[in-house]
Amino acid sequence: MTLHIETAVIFCIIGCILVLILKQYQKSYGVLLSIGICIIVIMTAMPQIERIFDTAENICERSGMDNSYFRILCKAIGISYLTQLGTDICRDCGENAVGTAVELCGRVLLVMLSLPLFLTLAETVLEMMQ
Repeated sequence: MTLHIETAVIFCIIGCILVLILKQYQKSYGVLLSIGICIIVIMTAMPQIERIFDTAENICERSGMDNSYFRILCKAIGISYLTQLGTDICRDCGENAVGTAVELCGRVLLVMLSLPLFLTLAETVLEMMQ
């Protein structure tokens, strides 16, 4: 199944209308429907996301670049997108504090993920200074 932006947008708009209607009667079901819509759209986009990463990894390999840097970048992008999605869902549920906690967790994970890059950069700078 391939993702087309028109299909995704129409699906999401119809889903949002249904969520708004459902929230009037049963707020918790509206939230569940909203999460379900997000999961369906993301799962539909997964094959394209995999193709993007495969192509970029292939380019990295051909260029002779270290793949570990590319993997760190891919993980950082994934963490960023998942953090934003989780934060938005929490805030849509009216749980701002939980959304802020998700944001904080994502930021901490990004810093931890980037530490090897900072160490490599610091070592390179120190070697150049000597």
